[in-house]
Amino acid sequence: MDVSLLWPWLLPIVVVAGLALAIVGLLLPKRRRDRGLPVAHVDRMTALPAFRGALARYRLWIGAALVAALAGVAVAGAVAARPSGVHANQEDDYKRDIVLCLDVSGSMVDVDAEILGVYQDIAASLDGERIGMRIFDASSVMAFPLTSDYDYIQEQLGRYVRALTGTLGPDEQFNYLAGTASGLGASLVGDGLASCVLDFADLEASERPRSIILATDNVVNGQQIFTLPQAGQLAVDNEVRVYAINPFDWGRDMASQELREIAEGTGGAYFSLDFAQTVPQIVDRVNAIEAGYIETPPQIQVVDRPGALPLVVLLLVAGVVAMAWRARL
Repeated sequence: MDVSLLWPWLLPIVVVAGLALAIVGLLLPKRRRDRGLPVAHVDRMTALPAFRGALARYRLWIGAALVAALAGVAVAGAVAARPSGVHANQEDDYKRDIVLCLDVSGSMVDVDAEILGVYQDIAASLDGERIGMRIFDASSVMAFPLTSDYDYIQEQLGRYVRALTGTLGPDEQFNYLAGTASGLGASLVGDGLASCVLDFADLEASERPRSIILATDNVVNGQQIFTLPQAGQLAVDNEVRVYAINPFDWGRDMASQELREIAEGTGGAYFSLDFAQTVPQIVDRVNAIEAGYIETPPQIQVVDRPGALPLVVLLLVAGVVAMAWRARL
């Protein structure tokens, strides 16, 4: 990892301040000596070899202490300037995408609140998957896009439940059917499923396994752009599994049989609305699919990298103290 100074401007400031203190320290002793009393015949003492040796050693220790102090100031300045490196934390993961696809036509309105309860339980049972929701009748509307924010997912699902059950708060204004009556007909299941398939981003490039949890009775009224088999083939072509929930499963009726065949033809499954079995079975099937590799954007962090510099500062300070003590001897 390359190391650079985060605050390089601080280094010269610290060095200059250290030099200023050193100069002041050198000048103060001289001023104190100037205020001393004169002594006669000092030249006889200073001429002694022992005195000259002691003075040389004293100057040597003082010089060494000064050099160590200046080095310590320079190293301390480097530490204060914060040697730092950039660290890129790549947290790759393996996840899936799931679109909740809800029929809000008149024939489903009495059970949609229960279906949304199933969706809430499914979302609460998953971990880390991206979940989105689309509702449809004569036309389809995205309720919320794919997201891994589970608090937001539960908040949006709860808002639809309150709207369907007539329990919206006094400050809530929400027409959950807005935008779903723009086409000709009602409960256009093929168009609704095709729209849900196309909600997955980067269908060709993404490696995330994709699933749709489709809730409908498959009772179509009107002309569709996509028939249910065509929408099912669109799901197969894009490797999207469809898990269909039919709250009005009459056993051998054609609508239920067609919905079952389309769902199972995508590699998914078909369920009647049974709270004891539907939620755990769907969750188990989704979790059984091998998750796709997701390369998330790296998280860039600036990390302090002082290395051994703080230890060097401590050693130099200890050296200055030791040399100053030795010089006094």
